[in-house]
Amino acid sequence: MTTATPKKMTMMQLTVVVAVNMMGSGIIMLPTNMAQVGAISLLSWIVTALGSMAIAYGFAQAGIFNQRPGGMAAYAEDAYGKGGYFVTFLLYFFSLAIGNVAIAISAVGYLAGFFPAMSATPIATCLSVIGLIWLTTVANFGGPSITGKLGQVTVWGVIIPVAGLSIIGWFWFKSDVFMQAWNPKGLKLLEGMGSSIALTLWAFLGMESAAQNSDAVENPKRDVPLACMFGTLGAAVVYVLSTTVIQGIVPNAELAKSTGPFAAAYAQMFNPTIGSIIMGLAVLACLGSLLGWQFTIAQTAKSAAAERLFPSVFSKENRLGAPVAGMVIMGIVQTGMALSTISPTLSEQFSALVNLAVVTNVIPYIISLSALAVMMKAAKVSDAVFKRNMVISVIATLYSTYAIFASGKDAVLGGMIVIALTYILYGFLAPRFSGAAAEATLRPSARAAGAAAAAVALALGFALAMLLPSPAIAQGASRAQSAAPVSLVDSAKRSGKLALGYYTNARPFSYNDETGKPAGYAVELCQKAAELAKQALGLVPVEVVWTPVTRENRVAMLRDGKIQVLCGEPATLSARRDMAFSIPVFQGGIAALLRGDAPAALTKALAERPGPAGPLWRGTPTQQLLQAQTLAVVADSVAEKQLAERLAKVQLTAKVVTVKDFAAGVQAVLERKASVFFGERSMLLDAAKRSGKAGDLTVLERRFTIAPVAFALRRGDEDGRLGIDRALSRIYVMPEFRAMYAKWFGDPDESAAAFFRAVVLPE
Repeated sequence: MTTATPKKMTMMQLTVVVAVNMMGSGIIMLPTNMAQVGAISLLSWIVTALGSMAIAYGFAQAGIFNQRPGGMAAYAEDAYGKGGYFVTFLLYFFSLAIGNVAIAISAVGYLAGFFPAMSATPIATCLSVIGLIWLTTVANFGGPSITGKLGQVTVWGVIIPVAGLSIIGWFWFKSDVFMQAWNPKGLKLLEGMGSSIALTLWAFLGMESAAQNSDAVENPKRDVPLACMFGTLGAAVVYVLSTTVIQGIVPNAELAKSTGPFAAAYAQMFNPTIGSIIMGLAVLACLGSLLGWQFTIAQTAKSAAAERLFPSVFSKENRLGAPVAGMVIMGIVQTGMALSTISPTLSEQFSALVNLAVVTNVIPYIISLSALAVMMKAAKVSDAVFKRNMVISVIATLYSTYAIFASGKDAVLGGMIVIALTYILYGFLAPRFSGAAAEATLRPSARAAGAAAAAVALALGFALAMLLPSPAIAQGASRAQSAAPVSLVDSAKRSGKLALGYYTNARPFSYNDETGKPAGYAVELCQKAAELAKQALGLVPVEVVWTPVTRENRVAMLRDGKIQVLCGEPATLSARRDMAFSIPVFQGGIAALLRGDAPAALTKALAERPGPAGPLWRGTPTQQLLQAQTLAVVADSVAEKQLAERLAKVQLTAKVVTVKDFAAGVQAVLERKASVFFGERSMLLDAAKRSGKAGDLTVLERRFTIAPVAFALRRGDEDGRLGIDRALSRIYVMPEFRAMYAKWFGDPDESAAAFFRAVVLPE
């Protein structure tokens, strides 16, 4: 009786696995991540696509010269021996385990849109993640043929929404929406491009999965290189088209906050029902991606076991060719890792896992691709082929090195810890590869002891990796487990930087000047205060860096320690729920801007202050006048909230329109789309001056409300606030402060001078 040979993947099935592994979860959330930078991040595709194609080409060439099982690890062995094999294997293996948990977290996030109970509590989220891990593990028990067929089904979860949008989305593309999204943070060209390299690289991770599955395909010499190149090229085209068109359909602010960007696009193009269908397909894509990666990690472990670098249990297959025992063990390991998701800060856990996975994935790229020269020498290729492949290989490895740098210091530190653990583990295994004599004299009992020690060391390595995560993960965990805030002093000492946040479009307080650098009254004052605070708090060596913020992310930036001080924020009671404030830095207040030819009755009604007992708008005739006006205000601003409160108080139902910024508000008044524009008085004056038609506009002297502007810090950071308050109190009594104020607002009148004298705190 003969045993049937397990069916293997075809070249097309392997290409699908490569595409699904890359596109399954990375592209589904990529538009949201890139929108947080702006459409300028699309330029990163130029670098990422070239770098990724160079990496894919390198793997394709390596697959021609080396068809041994093991993929990247087998390539590394040609140049670095068993040590290189093991380091490459375990780093890649570790990245897959981390990445699988991250993908499962992403899938739970999508599924929660249909089943809210899945993420209702941290425990529910953890159980949901573990459930998906085991669902996709068991689904792989059918062997490579079944996995390939399932991949051909789940890939439609990507093809329909993503590829479909790449083709038909252009009918809904609006150039003005795209241009508004181009550079909302005012970043420089290279800065905007570089800020998205890590994001776009994560979307391409998976191009190596063809090589990792080389012993599961029918004709590896032909199929592996073709699947690697076709899968990467196809993904690159879809990535560029889809992320470009979606920026011209969904407004940037909405896209940046979306948990289902493609669903949001289709809902805007058609209707919410279609959006829900697309969300369901996104879930399918995530599950397909997780399915493919579970198969890849099992194949990687099986290849290592065949090389005696892993316990032999990982090499045992069922009759369908699936290494079930290894899959079960890895399911247990990933279950342990999933316990780290028992945290309210699920998105932070996902981000930290992804960053660490990128570093531990890219280092094997560099090791394996650097071995291509040895392979070609052994194969005695022509000089032309050798030079061509080496040029592309150098490009690929340099890009990979830059990608590690772009992942951030926290992820790099975590990767170095993993490398250290890898070498510790290899110390137990090295004797068995030290030569024929050592191999011959290694007694069976010693072999067993060595295998046991290796298994124990492996378990310890994973345990330590979970107990000693990168600082980014540790910081996320500490936020989840403790309400105690990280102070400005501790955060600056740990990072070596004092990050100052600023708005890029709040002239004259803060903005980006013609060179792209932060400027404005609040920026200048904050810089001076930071330097004095550094001296008082023992932070002299700490570097001051500037970080753009938006109204949507400013609280999170403070809470997460990405900035320590926000330079210029209205100090309202509602804002104090989320932030702490310094002493005031400006006597702010809401005023009104009108056309110079506005009706005299309207100007008088707004300019005159009501009597002590009178109504806000001074009587019924005035109310009737204001009732007929269109009032403009910047959306989501303090002025919008206060205007609504005032109108409600006097029972006025005047039409209120919102504008995106001060320039748009001024333009609305000039074009007679609004009669009055309410906002911070100093910003109204600046916007009117920059409009070029200041002579046609009037900014009233009257302030309807007083809204002091202050510097914001993380809530509860008393030490940091004390340092900033002490610095500001010193600055306000310095002679040069008057010149600083006058530079932006003109010489201070007696009211302004009295204000600063009143807010100075004595020692």
